[in-house]
Amino acid sequence: MDNYIIMAKDFVANESMVVDLTSAGFKNRVGSLVFQNQSGQSARFLWQSHSLEKAGYFKEVINDLGVKIAHYDGFLTVTNGGGGQYLKAELKE
Repeated sequence: MDNYIIMAKDFVANESMVVDLTSAGFKNRVGSLVFQNQSGQSARFLWQSHSLEKAGYFKEVINDLGVKIAHYDGFLTVTNGGGGQYLKAELKE
């Protein structure tokens, strides 16, 4: 299983960031998305595909960080929770 860091950033409270998964070549190779902060807390989202539509969504499995994500047509919007923190996101195939 290959892992790719798609984002590493200091966030202020409720800040958002958009990540283009299509341009990076990940649109059809997604398995899970894992976030981690400097304190070791994490959040994990699993990709759930819709085979008929060749699309899908990220299902939250665990989220100690208060991170929210939205996926639309190959773009991922990451929104930090209520406090400032450094977040690293890793995409796993």
